[in-house]
Amino acid sequence: MDNQDVELVREIMADQAAMEAARESFHGQWNEVIDQVLPRYRKFGEATNNTPGQKRTEKIFDATPMLALRHFAAAEDSLITPRVQKWHRLTVSTEDLKDSPPVRQYLEQVTNTLFAHRYRWRANFAAQIGESYISHGAFGAGGIMIDDVLGDGIRYRTLSMSRTWFSEDAFGMVDKCHIKWGLTLRQAAQKFGRSSLTPQMQLALERTPEAVYQFLHSVRPRTERDDSRLDRRNMPIQSVWLCLDAGNHIVEHSGYRTFPAAIGRFYATDDSPYGYSPAMDSLPDVRMLNAMEKTNIKGAQKAVDPPLILADDGALEAFDLRAGALNFGYMGMNGNELVKPLGLGANVPMGIDYANQKREAVNLGFYVTLFQILVDNHQMTATEVLQRAQEKGVLLGPTMGRVQSEMLGALITREIDILSHAGALPEMPPELQEAGGVVEIEYDSPLNQAMRAEEGANVLRWVEASAPFIQADPSAARAMNAEAIVRGLGDVFSVPQRYMRDEEEVAGMDAAAAQQEQAAQLLEAAPVAAGAAKDLTAAAVNASNARI
Repeated sequence: MDNQDVELVREIMADQAAMEAARESFHGQWNEVIDQVLPRYRKFGEATNNTPGQKRTEKIFDATPMLALRHFAAAEDSLITPRVQKWHRLTVSTEDLKDSPPVRQYLEQVTNTLFAHRYRWRANFAAQIGESYISHGAFGAGGIMIDDVLGDGIRYRTLSMSRTWFSEDAFGMVDKCHIKWGLTLRQAAQKFGRSSLTPQMQLALERTPEAVYQFLHSVRPRTERDDSRLDRRNMPIQSVWLCLDAGNHIVEHSGYRTFPAAIGRFYATDDSPYGYSPAMDSLPDVRMLNAMEKTNIKGAQKAVDPPLILADDGALEAFDLRAGALNFGYMGMNGNELVKPLGLGANVPMGIDYANQKREAVNLGFYVTLFQILVDNHQMTATEVLQRAQEKGVLLGPTMGRVQSEMLGALITREIDILSHAGALPEMPPELQEAGGVVEIEYDSPLNQAMRAEEGANVLRWVEASAPFIQADPSAARAMNAEAIVRGLGDVFSVPQRYMRDEEEVAGMDAAAAQQEQAAQLLEAAPVAAGAAKDLTAAAVNASNARI
């Protein structure tokens, strides 16, 4: 290791120490979230070589918080990145280019290519993005790594918060990220090449290939580079892999054109790059619910199997509590029982009511109640559906919109960069090249559609309120642009574009209808014209005969 590498390792380890210190204050809350809500996760600050599969549910007496977190992640997935629809599209900011057919066709092809590569089974996007949403609900932050695997294309992998540290640039965007990975020697040889390992690691590879070594991946802006060179060590983003178990040995030093980690925060917090989560907000209710449920369980046990009251401890022998057992000598001469159950459990219903209140609070904290806003009543009009959707969009937009801008924006930018350099995208139109080739991301997920629902609800209310006036004066209907209304409602209701005719197709239909109408008029006028011509011919003949 030369002096330059020694200095690089020193900088990276200093950054790692600083980022660990900046995040340490969150560990207490996050570990409590793991205890109460997410026991399958490794605790923060816990040794990385612990035994997987250990039982960690001793503090959980009610599954409501765990289920609420699962519902939260599923709802976030369905609202932001649903698998059954295209949840974003590409556009341009210049109005002239927006109306250009080649540009529109190019952007549509690029969007289709992105979704085709993103949802390939080898890419594993759907599974990995779901784990990121779990992290959003539990810890307030979550991310995904977008790798370019030679020969296999784009690969996605969730960044576990227990082994991920990051910091922001001057504009509040994540631009530095450190990730610890546990790799077996066999995996390390596959990823970096056998020659990149130390001699001791190569020797161990022959003996114990499944031995796990800890690696640190540092991704950060490169401070010094030669812009004239295009090799990986001169790319804008620096990538360095260190083997921590081999004396911080550098096993790979390369780079990226774009930042490869897409990290989103659910709630922003003061003076920290990390965020707050629904689980952290609901911790008081979660703790209380588990404590109350523990008490309710004890009360129910006492009510069903109560302790017994004995007349005299010395006068009675031990008796059999099995079903059908016969016990002699436990009834007095007057017929009174010498053993009676102690009357407990009368307040169990009260405890259950209080626990139900806490369950509602937990579900509210995880937005479960809000997610059910459209399924509570199936007998709703179109206007009521839009009003409910608009309410959901207003309440969810500020938080989930942040996840879109921070996480999905970085993800799509990275994907476009990978596919562009792989030659997987169509050729860019000349007019877009002249404009710099800059494209914008326009989100079209159910969340964004819900936020636009107010426009549709207002239109429907306007149409309904106008009906009596149009009935009284049909000419009032001319104030409505029916075609624009239908197209706007189609967009609000997320009608697929293949079910709608575009403006060019409608214009062609109008032109064809006009031609047919003109032809029909000509055919209708033909007999009249023929009769007039016949009359003119006859008149000319008569006039000629009269001159003779």
